Amino acid sequence: MSGRACPQALYTSASRTLEGPGFGVYAHSVDWPAEVGRTRKALGALVGFRPEDGEAYGILSRGAGRLLYRAVAARADGFGRPGNYLVHLLWDETGRLGVRELLALRRAGRFLDALPEDSAPTADLPPLRVTVADRAAPVLAPDEVDALTPPLAGLLATLAAGSGSCALPVRTASGREVAEVLFAVLPRGLTSGVSLHTGTREDLGDTAPVEVRLTGAPARTAVAAHDTERARTLLEAASKAELAPDELADLRRLDAWLFADAWAEQDAAGLSADQVASVLESSAAPRWLTRGGNAAAVLDLAADSPPVETALRAAVDRWPAVAELVRGRVLAALLDEVFDGAAGPAELAVEVAGIGQADLCTALADEVRRGRRIPRLDRATGLLVEQALALGVDLPLLRLTGQTWELALLATRREVVGDALVRQWRSSGGWTAEHGELLGHLLVADPGWLARLGDAVPVSALPPALRWAALRMDVAGVEELAAAVATGAGAGRGWALREVVFGSELPAHDVDRVLGRRLELLLVDDGWPPELAQSFARSRGADESSRRRRRRGDA
Repeated sequence: MSGRACPQALYTSASRTLEGPGFGVYAHSVDWPAEVGRTRKALGALVGFRPEDGEAYGILSRGAGRLLYRAVAARADGFGRPGNYLVHLLWDETGRLGVRELLALRRAGRFLDALPEDSAPTADLPPLRVTVADRAAPVLAPDEVDALTPPLAGLLATLAAGSGSCALPVRTASGREVAEVLFAVLPRGLTSGVSLHTGTREDLGDTAPVEVRLTGAPARTAVAAHDTERARTLLEAASKAELAPDELADLRRLDAWLFADAWAEQDAAGLSADQVASVLESSAAPRWLTRGGNAAAVLDLAADSPPVETALRAAVDRWPAVAELVRGRVLAALLDEVFDGAAGPAELAVEVAGIGQADLCTALADEVRRGRRIPRLDRATGLLVEQALALGVDLPLLRLTGQTWELALLATRREVVGDALVRQWRSSGGWTAEHGELLGHLLVADPGWLARLGDAVPVSALPPALRWAALRMDVAGVEELAAAVATGAGAGRGWALREVVFGSELPAHDVDRVLGRRLELLLVDDGWPPELAQSFARSRGADESSRRRRRRGDA
């Protein structure tokens, strides 16, 4: 934060002020804000003071800005009367100045103790330039750490609550200024909205959520064990010249800085969500996630904990090793869901890992090549197979699943699957028992596969496949398959009649129905001359018609 010129105002009792003789505003900068006040009445409690107090100072919030002040007993006023005092006020419209700057101004004597010699009331007081306060780690002995731990724990407890008032002693028994030490140890980001006042003050119109009061005998703030642990660890770190970074703006991030290394020695199952998030934000995250079940636990926890989700996303973006680990774990869980029916990862985990449909489809194909088989091609898995092929993924269909019938149905119903199966079948370069089993199922699903696969099926493999398929078909299916054989590339061998029609083992009357409609075609396939087959089929048809008439009593 660079320095800035702060409008200032002076209030005292003098023979001449901008408001007349007596107490009033003696001087102010041209751009002193009217909303803060330019008169004794408007400034109100800001300019109230008991000279016997010796000194009062503080910083408070007003709207978007911050007001720094110091009041000090002064020599007799312009009338020679005792009890005079001077109030020096500074305005920061940015609201960026904090307690450190207030204490640094006081320490450096930048606040006035009296009116400058030969000064006169003015509404053109030059602004005072205020720069960011230097920060140095305080040198603390063990007994000072002990003395400062309770007040720091109280302040941390108030900060954790997000609002309220905290009373601090002005000094320790050894004479250390408590506020100087605590606000040097605490990160600026954590205390940016904190106001500070000395003594018991009237209402100053302070809008800061957390107010710190410096008093001679402060009341003890109720603190939890973790507040005391935070306080002592911060002070011990400061005594070693280690200060928490100023950009830490919340207690969880402060805890990450303080304790992440210790928490990283524990498993995720034994940590709270905030502690897990802290470890993820630390440099220990890549190593910690690889240990045991930490990665799985974090992915589960992220679904229900926004801090863990945020920290996990940041870790994935920050460290390639974490991104690779998370991606691998989530992808493995997705594959286990496909192949083993295990519970899949949460949708959030998939999103954090950055896994898209193409990634899953490619991984699916790789797993199939390694020998894993999909146990059941249900609707969801079938859609995944279809999507993979539509994306151009080389998914080995012939080794996809042991559920051959489900694969045959999928290939029959989904064009992209069927086309891919034909391509892979033709390029497989050999014939296996799996080919034969799948062919039988394909023919049951649709006899049209016979023509579709064509010469990719060895002639010697057709008879057992045809008989196997025919045994599982109804009358219409047998008739359709027989016609496909009799008109296909393997026609002329009699397989339509012998392997399909007779091999189906349908009841005699069902076989007669098929023969009555397809006899000529079947006879030609069995090697009969076409003319003879036609003549025989017609005579058989005439005989069949005559028998039907006699049964009806028409003859």
